[in-house]
Amino acid sequence: MSVGERTRVRVPFWFVWWMVLVIGVVLVLCLVSVWVIATEGTQTSKVVLSALLAVAAGIAALSALVGLFRYRAVVLSLTAPLLIGLLAAAVWYEIPQKGAWQLSHGILEDQAVDCVNPGERTRLGVYSIRYIDRRDGGCLFYFEGDEKNSEGFGYFPDSPPPYIGPPAERGIGYEPYRIPWYRFVDNS
Repeated sequence: MSVGERTRVRVPFWFVWWMVLVIGVVLVLCLVSVWVIATEGTQTSKVVLSALLAVAAGIAALSALVGLFRYRAVVLSLTAPLLIGLLAAAVWYEIPQKGAWQLSHGILEDQAVDCVNPGERTRLGVYSIRYIDRRDGGCLFYFEGDEKNSEGFGYFPDSPPPYIGPPAERGIGYEPYRIPWYRFVDNS
């Protein structure tokens, strides 16, 4: 070996397994986050998942720095940060929400024709629906979630809802989604 040559440091077995574990945890958290975002999960579940993902991202970043500078393990080191970047891009471009809507709007429209509350919580497409209510000339689908400030989709095929804009202190506020569908927040 000459003086100018550098020897490649072999990546230790423990580091490979550690990075595989970190990548696996990040992948699972990313997939669960996509599901919770797509299905309009509760705010609590979104906050908990965000906190877990932030911790996993910190661990992945530190491990990636060690892997890059100490072992030059580029693929192992950059996989977890790449997954987190892909999740961020998907959320930014609303890909989970758009995909969930594409999978679910047909069954929601079929259910909106009758607009009958099944009497129990149900799943329509990917959305978990707490109850269905005929109100303001349309059919409202309340998401499974927090009791205060209920949210959901409203179907108004004949005319728009009576009030477009943020909700009053007590009442419902609607915003256009994909006409004749509206998103709503119910503060009553």
